[in-house]
Amino acid sequence: MKRLLIVILFYWISQSVYGQACGIYRIEYVGNISSTVREVEKVYLPTTMFLHKVEDDKSKKAFIDTTLTNGLFRLQIASHLTTPYNNVDQLLSYFKTQSDKFIMKVSYWENSSLKEATIEIDWNKIAISIIEDGKFGTLFKFTLKSISI
Repeated sequence: MKRLLIVILFYWISQSVYGQACGIYRIEYVGNISSTVREVEKVYLPTTMFLHKVEDDKSKKAFIDTTLTNGLFRLQIASHLTTPYNNVDQLLSYFKTQSDKFIMKVSYWENSSLKEATIEIDWNKIAISIIEDGKFGTLFKFTLKSISI
């Protein structure tokens, strides 16, 4: 009985410490924003928790911010634990069932005050591809073509 308890305890500890993180995938957002009348401060891109509708758009965990460099942005995020995706069509199909459009936000300066706008992009206007980088989890590249505000 004592040996059984030790084996169970050892198994439980090893699973806690060395458990497999299943279902991880990554997203790399790439795009550019152009504006002739507004100075864009930051871009807020959706986390996988928002894309899976675990969080709503008012949650602090829904979007992650990044800055622009000459109008360009690039950001890579990892998913929360969920069903693994390794196919663009499968991932896109799931996201389309969660939301009709891809939603992101931008903050910009207007009349000396910082304002925020929500941008909705049709899923068909986003080029999604898989990048083989040899790291754990499938890397999906979301190329957001020219976004004008």
